[in-house]
Amino acid sequence: MKRLSLTLAGLMALAGQPLLAAETGTDEVREYLVTMAHPNQLHVIDPVAQEIVRTCDIEGDFGPGTLQLSPDNRTAYILHDRWEDVVGVDLTNCDEVFHAHGPHGNIGAKAMTSIAVSPDGKRVYVIWDRVEKNLDHYRVLEPQLAVYDTSAGLDAEPIATFPAPRQVLIMATGADGSLYLAGPDIYRMDPSSGEIETAIANRSWDDPDYGDVDSLSIWTLGEVTNDFIRPYAVAKYPGTEDESWYWGVNRVDLTTGETERKEIVPFETLFYSIVPDPNDKDIYYGVFNHITRIDSSSKEAVDAVELDHTYYSINTSYDGSRIYVGGASHDIAIYDDELNDLGRIQLPGDMSFSTLKVARF
Repeated sequence: MKRLSLTLAGLMALAGQPLLAAETGTDEVREYLVTMAHPNQLHVIDPVAQEIVRTCDIEGDFGPGTLQLSPDNRTAYILHDRWEDVVGVDLTNCDEVFHAHGPHGNIGAKAMTSIAVSPDGKRVYVIWDRVEKNLDHYRVLEPQLAVYDTSAGLDAEPIATFPAPRQVLIMATGADGSLYLAGPDIYRMDPSSGEIETAIANRSWDDPDYGDVDSLSIWTLGEVTNDFIRPYAVAKYPGTEDESWYWGVNRVDLTTGETERKEIVPFETLFYSIVPDPNDKDIYYGVFNHITRIDSSSKEAVDAVELDHTYYSINTSYDGSRIYVGGASHDIAIYDDELNDLGRIQLPGDMSFSTLKVARF
């Protein structure tokens, strides 16, 4: 176990800020926001008090800032150090409890945003995009899914590896242990054997009424409702006078394994990420330059609010009463479910493409 440093600013701020629930000696469960920001800091944030509760300096350079939480939400597994490391950090004390390095020898490896944690918390899955570096040429290798034991400590090596599809960027695990990968299609993999099948067809979807599907897969969101969500854009009746464009979602219920693909609203504004409402499966929220409330049952944008700048990542509180947007810049904006502005949380650095996660412990 390696103790990561709390920043001086973080130490000074802690004196006047609320303790984590784990530090109070009570059984109270609180909700926190967890994200990475430049230059290399992991922030644990109280969204009610709108204060940073803990800041951990993570050794190594920033990038990409993608993170996944352990099942008990107390450990964050982060893709870090220019896409080449996986770092596990205890959110209650900043201890580094896991570390794996992707490149080995003359094999370069980058994990773009593809990381997931098993439902029992014993395994971390990462897809490494690899290249063989020779003296006079480089050779692109097939992507590789690496399976790590989360108890392996600070010099972890894969306990198993399997070939992985190309262009996979986000992943999640189901309650039955299945690993879902979002690439050209949504795939379902057995991480014990590497066997893979198509769970939701996108690129391979054969419907003459629809054009090619375009997806942006950067942020693994949906933990609040235990869903795996990927937005997509598609044209219906392409090339005809009836051509119309829609936003849709690929959705996997990670509890039951049920899958869904549906168009939810006309393509009239840009979204970088979309999440479902915890209280109504037909309601979604999307973000880019606006926060938009979408009723997928009527395929309508029922409400929207313009933001003061672009945000990349959106999430909600577990009770659905608050909407959080982050990424892109150095502040997290909070709105209620009627899209009233509740305030901003300022971070010391910008979040870039970092994931904005909601944790409870």
